[in-house]
Amino acid sequence: MTKVAIIKGNAYKATKEALKLTNFKNHIKSKKSIVIKPNLTVPLRSEDGITTDINVIRAILDQIPKTKNVVIAEGPGGTPKGFDTFKINNYNKLEDEYGVKLVDTNYDEYVTVRIKNPLALKSIKISKTVFNSDFLISVAKLKVHCVAKVTGTLKNMMGACPKEQKIRIHAYLQKSLVDLNTIKMPDFGVIDGIVANEIDECFPYPVKMGLILSSKDCVALDAVSSRIMGINPKNVHHIWNAGKKGLGTSDIDKIEILGEKIENVERKFRMRHFNLTIEGQKMIARTLMSMKLYDWSYNNVFPIYRKIRSKVFKK
Repeated sequence: MTKVAIIKGNAYKATKEALKLTNFKNHIKSKKSIVIKPNLTVPLRSEDGITTDINVIRAILDQIPKTKNVVIAEGPGGTPKGFDTFKINNYNKLEDEYGVKLVDTNYDEYVTVRIKNPLALKSIKISKTVFNSDFLISVAKLKVHCVAKVTGTLKNMMGACPKEQKIRIHAYLQKSLVDLNTIKMPDFGVIDGIVANEIDECFPYPVKMGLILSSKDCVALDAVSSRIMGINPKNVHHIWNAGKKGLGTSDIDKIEILGEKIENVERKFRMRHFNLTIEGQKMIARTLMSMKLYDWSYNNVFPIYRKIRSKVFKK
């Protein structure tokens, strides 16, 4: 059976234990170029419940031999070049501590990849650094999402795409996320649930959970994280459809849980989920594109975005 570890504790020790239970070292043994993809969506701190705790990344790096080529890649939304998001969370220190390279995928070279049997998008642009990686680790945050319902390791892959591509993905979000992971599926996943977030994906409503989850199967990992937040993974379309497409295991009954039991750590997260119609999704995408907001900043987009979505979402 697919295995997912759930460990309680502090960020570093819990991550180390979760990686041990899911045989992380064995998975990277023969790999040369490793990319770690955290969630640094907006310039807020991990204790706000929005971004990946740096100590989770440190625990991962400490399990990777120094002979490996390691890159930390993310396309933050926020400020010019996005590096303020890296700095706010002290990621810039990792360059000196571990000799890793930080790559802002908003300004990376891209490759365009055609998708076989797509659900929504015939092709997707994706960071060359991420796409060409030998081993990709998606390190997401335990939080809800107003359209996708949850933000996990699969949705975290959006940060590997250019800004205009992210908007196009949002236009058909649940199906596009499956298409995106079809062309580049993370080889391993970790979810930072030390401080999680309910209600919204970008504005802080922190929930102290003290959890770390890990698995080599990111579909299973996201399914388990959904259950922990009180959400049935069968109702999270991108997770369930990814399972149906053979990208991983989405059925909780077919997943072996290591460490804490789901029922001992689950909590019903408050949701502000909207049933967004296809026309509503298209309207948001067209509006943002027409305003050239694919080159956006945290301060100017989200007030506008919230006004737009209040008109097109149906509760």
